[in-house]
Amino acid sequence: MCKQVNDRLNSSGCTDITAYEAVKAVRREERRRLIAELKALANKHGYRIVSTIRLKDMDGDYRNE
Repeated sequence: MCKQVNDRLNSSGCTDITAYEAVKAVRREERRRLIAELKALANKHGYRIVSTIRLKDMDGDYRNE
């Protein structure tokens, strides 16, 4: 997700709410598409997702690859 402070600042260090909102909208749409893909995959294998899917952005997190 968008960080509270850093994503709201442009390269000059000034607050840029328009760019922040645009990036936030793109990320929201990406999450919606991912959840739709997960639902389709579950359906393909005979399952149905019946509870909330919570996603956490892994940027900066340790990835177990």
